[in-house]
Amino acid sequence: MAPPVWVPYGRGMPTRGIRIASIGGIAIEVHPSWFLIVGIVTYLLAVGFFPNRYEGSVATYWLLGAAAAILVFVTVLIHELAHAVVAIRRGLPVPRITLFIFGGVSHLARQPRSAGEEFVIAAAGPAASLAIAVAIFGVSRLAGGSNEPFGAMFEYLAFVNVILAVFNILPGFPLDGGRVLRSIAWKRTQSFRKATRIAAGTGELFGWGVIATGAVFLFMQQWAPGIWAIMIGWFLLGAARGEANSLRVDTALTRLTARDLMHRTFVKVTPGASIQGVVDEHMIGQGERAVVVANGDHVAGILTVSDLARVPREQWASTPAQRIMTPRADVVTIAADAPAMDVTPLLAQRRLNQVPVIDEGRMIGIITRREFLDRLQIAEEVGEGDKTDNEAEPPPIRTSGSDGPDSR
Repeated sequence: MAPPVWVPYGRGMPTRGIRIASIGGIAIEVHPSWFLIVGIVTYLLAVGFFPNRYEGSVATYWLLGAAAAILVFVTVLIHELAHAVVAIRRGLPVPRITLFIFGGVSHLARQPRSAGEEFVIAAAGPAASLAIAVAIFGVSRLAGGSNEPFGAMFEYLAFVNVILAVFNILPGFPLDGGRVLRSIAWKRTQSFRKATRIAAGTGELFGWGVIATGAVFLFMQQWAPGIWAIMIGWFLLGAARGEANSLRVDTALTRLTARDLMHRTFVKVTPGASIQGVVDEHMIGQGERAVVVANGDHVAGILTVSDLARVPREQWASTPAQRIMTPRADVVTIAADAPAMDVTPLLAQRRLNQVPVIDEGRMIGIITRREFLDRLQIAEEVGEGDKTDNEAEPPPIRTSGSDGPDSR
């Protein structure tokens, strides 16, 4: 029988997938790992579940296995849409839903504003899965039960949705049950940050528990459930830690602007400077990953290590910097007074190593990945124990545009 899937919502989950549809303005995406689990579920159903339920042809087993695998993720999508509908009705935008190897994730554009809001959004998914299970079980009875092809398929779908609902409601953050736990802790402590610590800590313990269960299965030579449990436990462990780290970073960043993170001195070279000279003197000599190409105070562009691949090494000595630099018009910049949270997407999701800081049209500094991490670490150390620990409102999720960070 196929392993159960579970479905959290929020952050710390797979990022972009392949967009396949849009429902009510919500982009539906499929992560590449989804194809792997669909194949695994199809195989397990075709060679194990269906042959043990009724007599039929091999082709029928495989067709029903593929159909059931797809329908499993249709019900997962409905589970996620339940989260999304409740969130949208309460004013929380949900730009997209991603299906991946362990189930699915609804990407909320911001955190819930209250414990009650968190509770109803989290509870909507398991409630939808239980309703689906009841409805599909009724269909399986009408289709002849487990001794008939379609009856067996619908019975399996009902079983998976029961497991989906039950597993999700367990208090393992960031499962739905973990978010319900956070909402309760949030209500009692009046602190989103403290509540997240409680839920994340519980989630880590739960993840270790699932891993330990998997180890027991392996000791009993139950290889498939053992490996699957360890994979799920490891993912839960990482997701819980990721949520806690994200909150810690967000809390530190809410106090800062881009101006606070920038390096005020940066290397300038003239447009005619040779690439070889720039590499020898600044990139290798000083460890700079990027230099500003400028005529006096007029910035023409930026030359980065990645730009060097545009010209063969033997031509570096005779090639001016302006030939391969990224022109200023194409350089992603950030305003000096922009929230520091806006820097994170530029460095992380667009994989930039530096972001120029602009004030009134002039470049006044540059934020490098290394400098950003150093300043962030200092901000976190200085901010330990300050008033943000008692704030009832959560820090905002880092966004840029309509669907989170997505810029160079």
